[in-house]
Amino acid sequence: LGEERYITIQPFSNYSGKQYDYWNEVISYIAPKLEENGIKIVQIGKKDDSPIASCIWAQGTTTIAQASFLIKNSMLHLGVDSFGVHVASAFDKKIVALYSTNWAENCKPYWSNPRDCAIIEPDRTERKPSFQFEDEPPKTINEIKPEFVASAVLELLGLEYKIQHETPHIGQSYANFH
Repeated sequence: LGEERYITIQPFSNYSGKQYDYWNEVISYIAPKLEENGIKIVQIGKKDDSPIASCIWAQGTTTIAQASFLIKNSMLHLGVDSFGVHVASAFDKKIVALYSTNWAENCKPYWSNPRDCAIIEPDRTERKPSFQFEDEPPKTINEIKPEFVASAVLELLGLEYKIQHETPHIGQSYANFH
């Protein structure tokens, strides 16, 4: 890889209900602070995953063992509930993980120390998870505000930074126009 200080991101899943649409916003919040501290972002995943700006793109170019090596040597892993989160847990890495279609409590990183994890899911006070991997209407993972995810990353890395932006609402058509 050629980088000593980096975080990994596996932003996508095989299931549409777990696809968070606001990764570009999250990265736009954290990239300047990470860069200021000499920390890169390495994107892992499948070959056909969309690349995210400001990341070193490794998706589709690594075996499972190589992706695991990247996660093992990272400072933190960021992503949706998927392979990378559980590998990061096995290596006792800091983790920021987004959950949507399942109770996070039932499938969160098993081996991790809770103080090293930010487990983020939509508000569950008035509804349960859908348990649908495909076609979850509405897509509840997108109720998670990007600045909340970004703040969790910076906090776990011990980087002092207040995100000045607050998202009041993101509608279902946002991704179509942004």
